[in-house]
Amino acid sequence: MKIIPGMSAHTLAVRIAAELDCKVSSCEFKRFPDGELYTRVLDDIKDEDVTIVQSIRTDSDLICLLQLIDAVEEASETKVFVPYLGYVRQDKRFEPGEAISARAIARSICAAGVIDTIYVINVHNRAVLKYFNVDTKELNAAPLIGNYIAKREIPHPVIIGPDEGAAELTKTVAAPRGFDYDVLEKRRISGEEVEIKLPKKLSLSVEGKNVVIVDDIISTGRTISEVASMLRAQGANDIHVACVHGVFVQNAVPRMLRAGVKEIIATDTIEVELSKISVAEMVAGELKRSSK
Repeated sequence: MKIIPGMSAHTLAVRIAAELDCKVSSCEFKRFPDGELYTRVLDDIKDEDVTIVQSIRTDSDLICLLQLIDAVEEASETKVFVPYLGYVRQDKRFEPGEAISARAIARSICAAGVIDTIYVINVHNRAVLKYFNVDTKELNAAPLIGNYIAKREIPHPVIIGPDEGAAELTKTVAAPRGFDYDVLEKRRISGEEVEIKLPKKLSLSVEGKNVVIVDDIISTGRTISEVASMLRAQGANDIHVACVHGVFVQNAVPRMLRAGVKEIIATDTIEVELSKISVAEMVAGELKRSSK
């Protein structure tokens, strides 16, 4: 197997290859004077099994992925691993004439007809997987977050999900380790404004306890900041934040720190400074199992 690294996930690709003890192919990426992206896989991949590793956070990331898929068309087997699958939060039409972005992305990726399997990690809504017309597997990084929290030896942590959408993630992080956990209630007022409140029947108290707020994606950090402020008012001690996908835009990190967050943790599905948990071993294990 050869690992083909995309522009947005080069470090993760190298880590996956190290776990598999296989080669990372050399690629060339550059911009033409008009801004168009040039992509070339320098290694000979004819009749090879290849795995492309590329997250989609920006428009350019998608173009890079599509070009890599096209570049390896002579491979005998092509797997595509998209650690962070962007654009999938628009999974249905809310207003007439809107694009269903998740469907558009899926159709684009599958259009070449050369992909055997697609892997993603913790998509925001599993319903979007129906838009892919090839074998698509979702991997779950939540247990890795639980393992990391346990190694940090935070005294008696309470795991908190900011809304019902994070309920399953919260349980998966907390339950195997015996951590207490609960989920708050969120009502979205507008695209950027939300209302957070304690559930009617709060199953536990956070007073004097260390809290870890967990979510799949943190973008602007507004929801997390609201939750942190609320928990601080409830008497919580240290507040940590952990997520699978750290998008961190519009001053998200300083916003959360100002709200009283002590530590911010993310995986390397998006390669940022706060990527303290690697999904490489998990991905390599899945690739090994699928190759048997």
